[in-house]
Amino acid sequence: MEISEKLKQCRMNKSLTQAQVAETLHVSRKTISGWENGRSYPDVNSFVKLSDLYGVSLDLLLRDNRVLSYYKEQNEKSLQIHKVAKRAYILNFILWLLSYVEFFRIAGIHFLLIPALLAINITIFMSYYDNWKKMRKHQYSIKVILSFILIFFVHVILNFFNDSYIYSLANNDISSVGDFMMGRFTLILLMDLSLLIVIFGRDALKKSESLGYY
Repeated sequence: MEISEKLKQCRMNKSLTQAQVAETLHVSRKTISGWENGRSYPDVNSFVKLSDLYGVSLDLLLRDNRVLSYYKEQNEKSLQIHKVAKRAYILNFILWLLSYVEFFRIAGIHFLLIPALLAINITIFMSYYDNWKKMRKHQYSIKVILSFILIFFVHVILNFFNDSYIYSLANNDISSVGDFMMGRFTLILLMDLSLLIVIFGRDALKKSESLGYY
């Protein structure tokens, strides 16, 4: 028996409607319908909840080669995504450190590519990072926002202790100063985002038991 048929039969054996199952699992009725029509499959957590709700073993529900093949494929994709996010996090940490060389122009060193590389890497990390659900927590999201504001103001204040910044303001015309300020603001914004990733994206380095990361 296919998994879709099993799910439908188990639900009917319990005299439950799709709407009742959907409410219990906190999903839409359309999702339940999709599972029972073979258009999609439940995730692992949903399978566990369905097993408890229907009073059948998880092994019985999952005993379908197509389901196992589907999850194997999804797991491999998740592994690849996790690897990209992990590498992007490590590269982000390196670029974040180098951004301060650019910010303070240490020893007169000027890395023109730092802002561009930061922007590209931040975009890649955000595209492949897979734990955005934690941002749904109200207190956590407030912590991230407040951290961003604090870091931004710290970087702005550090500008006034930067000799190259003061020199550029004092020795350039208005047009040049405007371009310099825009570039400076962009660098600070990217540095802020990069530091937030360093602080709040550390879980990209952790193993994930649910996905089978090793």
